[in-house]
Amino acid sequence: MRHCQLQTCFRSTAIIGSGIAAALILHFLPANVSAEDRFQASVSEMMKGTGGAAVASDPRTGRILAIWNRQVIFERRFPPGSTAKLVTGAVALENHLIASDEKLYCRRVPRLLGEAYRCSHAEALEPFTLATALANSCNYYFCELSTRMDAATLTRGYVQFGLGGGSGGHARLRIPSEPKAKARAGLGEMPVNVTPAELLMAYSAVAMQGSMYELHEKRVHPARAQRTIRLSSSTWQTLAQGFEECVRSGTCQGAAVPGVRVAGKTGTASALDESGWTHAWFAGYAPAESPQVAIVVLLNRGTGTHDAAPLAGRILRQYFAAKGGP
Repeated sequence: MRHCQLQTCFRSTAIIGSGIAAALILHFLPANVSAEDRFQASVSEMMKGTGGAAVASDPRTGRILAIWNRQVIFERRFPPGSTAKLVTGAVALENHLIASDEKLYCRRVPRLLGEAYRCSHAEALEPFTLATALANSCNYYFCELSTRMDAATLTRGYVQFGLGGGSGGHARLRIPSEPKAKARAGLGEMPVNVTPAELLMAYSAVAMQGSMYELHEKRVHPARAQRTIRLSSSTWQTLAQGFEECVRSGTCQGAAVPGVRVAGKTGTASALDESGWTHAWFAGYAPAESPQVAIVVLLNRGTGTHDAAPLAGRILRQYFAAKGGP
């Protein structure tokens, strides 16, 4: 973990500098440059030197608004970390394995996975509901959820959200039934691995309460949903509540935008190169009540809370600035 903290220090300084440069670029671009071109220019400037990837789209149509590191976005696969708690939570609710108002106390260290997955959120004085467990990214809570479902049910949940592989030559996801392996999968660790594009589509589907649009770069009228994820309205509501609370008071506070209700989820996952580092995710959308932009940020080194979420927040602020405000 020391590696992650040291790397975070250096990278955060670089990202802050890139955010200032992006703001200057946005200010000095000619007045006749379109809002989308201004947004793309600012995203490119912010992402330079981060070693990461970012993509933003319109969740109502799937049209890409800005992109950095296209090959990584569409072709590279990584464990999604806690962004995958979207799936574990949805599976538990839809299969009546937990009620949205049922509360569980966090015991900090998941009994199946031990200290390596100790919760990093602040000490909880009250038990968590599913929404507040999402907001605080409680590993203990979601490991407990994994014990209530079988591997086949969890696998179907990932496939339902388009995160089960099976395309582009990749083998379809297979989650072992062994409890520890199932718990790791419930937290978005291997064997679960996704492309940033797939994760963006999954969170766009939450924004649109089920409608999932394929990503593209041309205006298409009328836009047609690629498919629909059918969940109960109460499940969508609980997920959305958790993601909005995550930005308001949980692990995603760095992604906040003044005057805009942002919803999202951080993720920190083990790097695949066995280096001991972690890579960082943020996935979300805004405004929460009427989404017009969805975003995924991936950084090769760092944590979701300290690295990916603040960078996503700067990108979202640039999006609304390019449009003239929320």
